[in-house]
Amino acid sequence: MRVVAVTDETRAIYNNLAQAYEAEFSKLTQKQPLENGVFELDTNLDEAHVTGFICYVSGIPAGIAAVCSNASDDNEIAEFYIVPFYRKAKLGTQFAHALWHQRPGQWTIKQIAGANYATYFWLNAIDDLPCENLIEDQYEDDYWGTVTRQRFVCKG
Repeated sequence: MRVVAVTDETRAIYNNLAQAYEAEFSKLTQKQPLENGVFELDTNLDEAHVTGFICYVSGIPAGIAAVCSNASDDNEIAEFYIVPFYRKAKLGTQFAHALWHQRPGQWTIKQIAGANYATYFWLNAIDDLPCENLIEDQYEDDYWGTVTRQRFVCKG
């Protein structure tokens, strides 16, 4: 597995996988594609606060993540997607751990209502590391409404 930050040259790869992510969650988000068949993305990458990452396996893009950083040690996973083919091999956990090691500090992850499988995944990934000071709660997100949220510290 190799994790790389999105660049201008790899942005199209990120966006392609982001479309699969949006389609997979459309049942929960109630989002439909636009007239051109493309979903509007909820998280736009920018150089100041949101960094995109692509996870490669044997040179093939297998997943993406978008990480929001408000300070040098305060991070939130805004988007996270693993191509279904790679999920049973624990690639998602390996990808998450790589991100947490790369950016030690406070982390936040949120799951929308109905995404119980995502909550299960994140709790297992956090437990596998392990991280410190895990707090899980219900949170009123301005955009998504009530979400399940995990906050924890990862030393890297």
